[in-house]
Amino acid sequence: MVIFTKTAVITTASNMSEATYARICRGFREKLGEITFERVIDDGIIGGFIADIDGEIYDLSISSQLKKMQRQITG
Repeated sequence: MVIFTKTAVITTASNMSEATYARICRGFREKLGEITFERVIDDGIIGGFIADIDGEIYDLSISSQLKKMQRQITG
């Protein structure tokens, strides 16, 4: 019997602590079960994180929030 685990790529800014990263991973495991994590550092997201879990995107990055605000202001 082959058991497949989900794969998650978590993109964070370099200033995210290991404790915060571990808390994010733990939260996804609690909700989705066994997951394999890979961390990618990208300071372009400013802060927060973007998680790609088997093609489903969770974007909680600061850069994404700023872009949404900019679209709301400019219409």
